[in-house]
Amino acid sequence: MRVLVITALALVTACSTSEEPISDYVRCEVGVYRMPSGGIVDIGVSGSTQLRWRTLDGRVGRLTRGDDDIWSGTSGWTTRDDPARIRLGDCADKSIEVAGIEGLDGRGSMVDFVTEDVRFEGAGVELAGRLVLPASNTAAPLAVLVHGSEDYSAIDYNSNQRLLPAQGVAVFVYDKRGTGTSNGSYSQDFELLAGDAAAAHRAALRLAGDRVSYSGYLGGSQGGWVAPLAATMSPASFVVAAYGMAEGPLAEDRDEVQLRLREAGFGETELAKAREITDITGRLLASDFEDGQDELAQVRAAYSEEPWFGLLEGGISWEMVSRPLWQFRIGYFFLDRGTSWEYEPVPVLESLNASMLWVLAGQDRSAPSTQTRRILTELQAEGLPIDVAFFPETDHGIVRFIEDDDGERQVLGYAQGYHELLADWIKNGRLAQAYGSAELTPRSTTSDSES
Repeated sequence: MRVLVITALALVTACSTSEEPISDYVRCEVGVYRMPSGGIVDIGVSGSTQLRWRTLDGRVGRLTRGDDDIWSGTSGWTTRDDPARIRLGDCADKSIEVAGIEGLDGRGSMVDFVTEDVRFEGAGVELAGRLVLPASNTAAPLAVLVHGSEDYSAIDYNSNQRLLPAQGVAVFVYDKRGTGTSNGSYSQDFELLAGDAAAAHRAALRLAGDRVSYSGYLGGSQGGWVAPLAATMSPASFVVAAYGMAEGPLAEDRDEVQLRLREAGFGETELAKAREITDITGRLLASDFEDGQDELAQVRAAYSEEPWFGLLEGGISWEMVSRPLWQFRIGYFFLDRGTSWEYEPVPVLESLNASMLWVLAGQDRSAPSTQTRRILTELQAEGLPIDVAFFPETDHGIVRFIEDDDGERQVLGYAQGYHELLADWIKNGRLAQAYGSAELTPRSTTSDSES
């Protein structure tokens, strides 16, 4: 979810590298495959020459093609060998043979979807989009997939464009401005991005016609800020915010700093000092560096030798406090993307007529969820039609992980129940059953009666 990380190294990297094109033989194997058990295996892109498999129960692995045309690789996003062995047909026969994925072994074939690529006008720029409909002729709910902060093509990499249609939900996926084949410059201006998402919603409805029963937005990470705002511009029946925050972007840095210091064992005294720093860095960003320069120099001088200082982490504060402010501002000048630092989500949420689902990760280091959960509970008590699913042992992305001795996390896969939760809620508008370890907090009975 990180909104901004600025270093001199990042500046050099941003100017000197480019994404490798995806090879044709990788691209043509992408799809959902139905297996003899009735379950599915999703095959998606994971780089210029790699693939990634996913299952609805959250298992994931990365694949590289061997000399024998067998694809194999590692588990989740780790370096551990995975037992999965996959043989894919050529680009014409759309078949798959799977071994080593329990419950899904055997020979399967690609599931047919109705897919149409389109170019449409966003908020002043031309964007690339793709409508994906379940093959059935019946009308289906439609979810517009709203980006997080990623700077790469959602059309190439967003697996929900297949996992949701495989469960009966139509989707519209698009490349955000400045990514993939869309025009314009990459931005983190939420108002601008929401305008693009609203335009995507209107384009999807025009394209799908009577194949859509109702529609809404699904935003992950930073999309949890953008999707509700888009729903004020092109109204919809629902909004899903996954691993997002009900506080503004400055709170992301503050909460991450607090979380990491708590994890390192520091107490309230140190946390209060760290909060001084994040309050000052937030004021500096929000005021275009006019408010807080002297205070930043003072806290740097007062705390720089204390043991917790070097563990500040955060996407902003450490970068600002660990070097002269002029140096940070040079990087900021080149790398800032118009981030909406002063954006406040709650008034937007309170203004929506749409039903909302928030999916939170209990161990989220990128977008700590404690305060967001508290805010959502208060909004539920006010009668807003908000459902909350809280996966306690997951990190950003609703992913399972293990920690090494240094506290670094290796991602194993998604939480069991997460993919089914998204599809079920979009189709039913309610938390219909148990979803793995998720702690479910349905909307209040007041909002039920009013919706």
